[in-house]
Amino acid sequence: MDTAIVQQFLSFFQDYINLCQSDNWPDNDTTVTELRNAFLISQHVEKCLDKLQKRNIISEFLSVLNSYDETSNSLLKNCLTDPPKYILKKIINSNTKIDQMDAGFKLFLEIFSEEKLENCLTELMLEVASKETLLKNVSRNIPKDKLLEFKCKVMLSELNACPTAIPNLFHDCKQETIELFVLCLISKDPKYIHAVKSLADCFLNIVVSKEAVHQKFWRLLFKVDDRYLIEMCMENPDIFMYIVEALADCGKLVREGMSSESFYINLNQYELCSVVQRLCKHDALKSQFFNLVKDYDSDIMFWENMLLS
Repeated sequence: MDTAIVQQFLSFFQDYINLCQSDNWPDNDTTVTELRNAFLISQHVEKCLDKLQKRNIISEFLSVLNSYDETSNSLLKNCLTDPPKYILKKIINSNTKIDQMDAGFKLFLEIFSEEKLENCLTELMLEVASKETLLKNVSRNIPKDKLLEFKCKVMLSELNACPTAIPNLFHDCKQETIELFVLCLISKDPKYIHAVKSLADCFLNIVVSKEAVHQKFWRLLFKVDDRYLIEMCMENPDIFMYIVEALADCGKLVREGMSSESFYINLNQYELCSVVQRLCKHDALKSQFFNLVKDYDSDIMFWENMLLS
């Protein structure tokens, strides 16, 4: 390769590294065009590194770059491991205006992809200074379903690091928390297998306990989106077995006209009927439901009539 071209190539990388090293970028005067250019530079760096990798000359290039520049090896590695993510992290961690962070997310989506943004944010969520600010701004740019999946990955990453924190998450839980739990339980990402297993164990402990203190948990569980709830039941037959048992227990109270206010699961006849209908919309789950419920209640007609009402 011509010496002048090599020099130009190294200068281009040097410009990118200088941007990475800048403590004051971005600031409140940084324009949307400058943010766009930063992402485009990072994209070009990423493509160049990929080509160098494929030609098996990446080590030689990094060695030359090291000698060409006085940047520390650790910073150089951070800058070049995932250039677009590094630029995104600089924007998130800067003191720039919220509007510019919002513009950064939109530009990232425009230049790269929703999936790449989600993956980058999942990793950055564990590093950035303000998770609340990040989530608030991400929610403006990512559809609700994708945002929930993103939060699920963040939760699983945190639980992987600290599985002992799981039981505390069930105390005074909210609707979104339960929805996230259910979504986590159907995750098939091998990175989170241990976190999913620990979460499933805690989930099972609650449904087995039949304690009135978990009455809120049951009510929130049955408000989870059908797609997630049904898949969770299909993927976790041990949990589903106790869900059916709980519904059977509640059914007996309803049939006998008894109050369930002090019971561990508090559903009136209409709510019980609605839950059963939702679960039985899926043919395979409907079959499992009736196979299980007959073990807890001999009045099968009572349950069959629920599907007709």
